[in-house]
Amino acid sequence: MRLHVKKYILFVFPFPRMVQQKKIKTVFLAAFTAETLCVTWGLKIPGGTNSISLIYFIAGVSMAIAMLSLPSLSLSGRLSFRALNKRSSHFRLVILGLVALVMYTQCLYWFEEITLDIYNADMLPIIKVMDQRFIAGQWSKIYEPIPEIWKGVQPIYLPAMWQPFVPAVALGIDMRWTTVAGLLFVSGVFIFLYRARAGSYFSFFTGVLAFLLFWWLFADNSPGLITVSEEGVVIAYYVLLVLAIASRNTVLTGVAASLCMLSRYALAGWIPAFLLYLLLKKQYKQALVFSLTGLICLFVLFIGPVGWSTFFRLLHLPGNYIQFAAVVWKDSPAVFSTGIGFAGLFGPHRIVLLHGLLVTLSFLVPFLFVLTGHFRGKKRKIANLPLAALKLSLVIFYSFIDVPYLYLIYTSSFVSLIIVVLMAREEGGSAEPSAAAA
Repeated sequence: MRLHVKKYILFVFPFPRMVQQKKIKTVFLAAFTAETLCVTWGLKIPGGTNSISLIYFIAGVSMAIAMLSLPSLSLSGRLSFRALNKRSSHFRLVILGLVALVMYTQCLYWFEEITLDIYNADMLPIIKVMDQRFIAGQWSKIYEPIPEIWKGVQPIYLPAMWQPFVPAVALGIDMRWTTVAGLLFVSGVFIFLYRARAGSYFSFFTGVLAFLLFWWLFADNSPGLITVSEEGVVIAYYVLLVLAIASRNTVLTGVAASLCMLSRYALAGWIPAFLLYLLLKKQYKQALVFSLTGLICLFVLFIGPVGWSTFFRLLHLPGNYIQFAAVVWKDSPAVFSTGIGFAGLFGPHRIVLLHGLLVTLSFLVPFLFVLTGHFRGKKRKIANLPLAALKLSLVIFYSFIDVPYLYLIYTSSFVSLIIVVLMAREEGGSAEPSAAAA
């Protein structure tokens, strides 16, 4: 019995010298497959939300742990224009053009079927008014109540969420094309990073799962990501963050992290964990650059346009989610039986407990994960700690979120996709995990 337990522990936890990397890659691919099926066809299983949520959580945590035992994922920080002139790049541009055409065709259908109004969803209509105030130069009024929406709704969206929609509002086009543009950016990143390898099951299934994920979002409107949400912008930010971390570009990482943080609070727990990682690695200059970049973005995107009073008021926004969750439980309880997350298990009478776990675990788990990984790395080679902590942070946040709207969870899925395609690029290489590159 002890022997079997020991074998299981050695297989799950990151001991690169004892576990073959091929097995770890298989575990990672299986976990990514499970996660992708959970957020697509798994949603169609009647009454299976609780089971799917548990599988989704286990799959995400498994990916974060498995990543530590794999070779360091890296991406050149320099763009080579000579590489863009290669024939393969021309083919990729053609494929991207075809993908854009498919997206355009599908979205025309959905945009005609589902109108942009507050009765379908009020997020984009609220953002539209915020953008109109910004365009009109009424910056001090951006966060004032909107009388024409729900008799005076209070705007709560952070600057990096509403600012990308300004061009669409100024040009008078459908705001949802901004969401589509964010997803087109993500598809372009995948197309230019993906490397098909003959005879490689990992490369093959990476391509298949990417197709399934994109196809689901444009062919099935049940998540509402394309038609009623602004989440395509957030997804683009997090994909940019993954690229920045993989490229070891501290300034770009600071900018991308700021955009993520100034759109949703999902990254709040990862930022102190990442700073801890830099300090433990004695990368004091990088920690300073990362912090200064974040502060500059905060002033330029947030405090500059709207002022200090609004900034301090929105800092207390997460505390209002408890009251908001109670309203949703009363008016739209179906959200908790169709969305992925543990909120449905806690029920309407344990909202405070759920929110406490969300805040505590979002900060504590990534911090302890980085701390444990660092000291474990002194004895055994561990790589990809910042990326693994990012994945773990998102899994924790979206599993324990107060109101599990379905369109929210796809941010974590696309982070997984870009990590997987980076792994597929490294396949066949001989690079071992290194402490310096971790």
